[in-house]
Amino acid sequence: MSKANIGWWEADLKTETYKCSELISELLGLEEDGVISFEDFNQRILREDQSYTTFPSFDELQQTTEEVYLFDTPKGSIWIRSKVCFEETDEDGNTKVYGIAETQEGIRIASAHQALQNSERILHNIYKNLPVGIELYDREGRLIDLNKKELEMFHIRTKEDILGINLFDNPILPDEIKQKLRDYENVDFTFRYDFSKVDSYYSPEKSTGFLDLVTKATTLYDHNHEPINYLLINVDKTEDTIAYNKIQEFESFFDLVGDYAKVGYAHFDALSRDGYALRSWYRNVGEEEGTPLPEIIGIHSHFHPEDQAVMIDFLDKVVKGESSKLCRDVRIRRANGNYTWTRVNVLVRNYQPQDNIIEMLCINFDITQLKETERMLIGAKEKAEEADRLKSAFLANMSHEIRTPLNAIVGFSSLLEEAEDAEEKHQYVTIIEENNKLLLQLISDILDLSKIEAGTFDVIPEQVNAQQLCNELFQAMQMKATPQVKILLAPELPELIFTSNKNRLYQVLLNFVTNALKFTSEGSIIIDYRINGNEVRFSVKDTGIGIAPEKQEAIFTRFVKLNSFIPGTGLGLPICQSIITQLGGKIGVESEPGKGSCFWFTHPLH
Repeated sequence: MSKANIGWWEADLKTETYKCSELISELLGLEEDGVISFEDFNQRILREDQSYTTFPSFDELQQTTEEVYLFDTPKGSIWIRSKVCFEETDEDGNTKVYGIAETQEGIRIASAHQALQNSERILHNIYKNLPVGIELYDREGRLIDLNKKELEMFHIRTKEDILGINLFDNPILPDEIKQKLRDYENVDFTFRYDFSKVDSYYSPEKSTGFLDLVTKATTLYDHNHEPINYLLINVDKTEDTIAYNKIQEFESFFDLVGDYAKVGYAHFDALSRDGYALRSWYRNVGEEEGTPLPEIIGIHSHFHPEDQAVMIDFLDKVVKGESSKLCRDVRIRRANGNYTWTRVNVLVRNYQPQDNIIEMLCINFDITQLKETERMLIGAKEKAEEADRLKSAFLANMSHEIRTPLNAIVGFSSLLEEAEDAEEKHQYVTIIEENNKLLLQLISDILDLSKIEAGTFDVIPEQVNAQQLCNELFQAMQMKATPQVKILLAPELPELIFTSNKNRLYQVLLNFVTNALKFTSEGSIIIDYRINGNEVRFSVKDTGIGIAPEKQEAIFTRFVKLNSFIPGTGLGLPICQSIITQLGGKIGVESEPGKGSCFWFTHPLH
């Protein structure tokens, strides 16, 4: 250690003293015991290095702690490098720290000085050419230096044109920032530097325009922790801000277009399921905006189960490299339980599974209205086809139905002239009258049907007495009753007066009874009504041949006749259905083949 100019030292934290080896004792001019207090030792270090001295407490020291000090010794100023080696604590809790120290020779100091100069040169070049602006102010706030980038940013011709201006006179710097700097606080802030507001602070070469700056301001201190400088670092974010604003403007515009056109866009990775999506995309798949895409992609919780299975299968095939695009109309379940339609277009943009990248794009749009229009068009097409079919059926039926009574009227009218027997004449007249009635009923049904189609089917409300209505019908139909078939009124009909259209109700009940007479060869026909809560239920029950279950719904369709040999147009029941529907009621039939039928309709009382 002597040959290498190395000595040792021992620090006693309890007595706050150093015990030094012979080499260090000689350097410091100590007594033979080599003991010096912490305080005396610190005073031997020259002032410019006192900030690095070891303070009385060694609690923060580590074994690798190493420092170089410039000491004032009887032999002059000497550089000493000191290093902590270890520490130990005895049973009484007293701690001692041990270390070594060596003197630094002049040639090594020169090398160190040369390295320091080189470092300063490098640091100066960095400072000068750094692509951010740097301003250095003294303690009073006067500008003492700035770098090349700062001159460019603030359109300053030379450094000398601006040196000396005061930081706290800057009219653009916010007052709260100035106050924080006066309080020696470090601050980071963003603000817009408007050249038109510089006024007389300094004279830039450009007096219009602005800079969007990100600024970091800090206070610099000397060895005694006294503030000596303010350092400001400025980063020009103007281009970034303009670009960001354009992006924001484009996103807002795209959002607006997406909302208006109901078009959504998403960009995600098929492996991580993470990515980005527009607000309209979330809405089109029934999800809440901002939901992480991994909670949507590959789950599709709002999709119809069939569509959900297809989407999950497609994603699996994409990962395996078996599929790259999909276009499908899917059903989306909404909060109210109803389904809407969304068309989904998904494609692979970049397939690099070896780099864990499968980039995908998804464009979707709400086609619910389109589907509804499609449904309406299909319905209109089917209705047109049905109308065409009904027209053909109408012409076929009417040509037959009109020709039959006309042939009878014309034929028996000719025979009437040649008949001489009174009974024979009466028979011919009766046949002619019956066919006249059939022809009149046919014309009446056609007129009613045309009114229904044209929307001119009038319903005039009036007070209707239910008992009186049924009695009038009963009396009128007695003339058509036969010995084998009795027309009856149900017993104990309740008294009832309600608002409706009497003639239309009578027309419906008359049609029920007329049909019952056609298909009942023996038994009875009963006219009835009963009050059920807020409605009345009229019915006509017969003991006729009945109707097969599969034909019961068809009888309310136009031109449907269950028996072609029985006179009729097939328009009566459809007309009855239209009348009852317009009156706010329902119509139906209950029947069993061989046991009879019961035609009924309801009418609201209020």
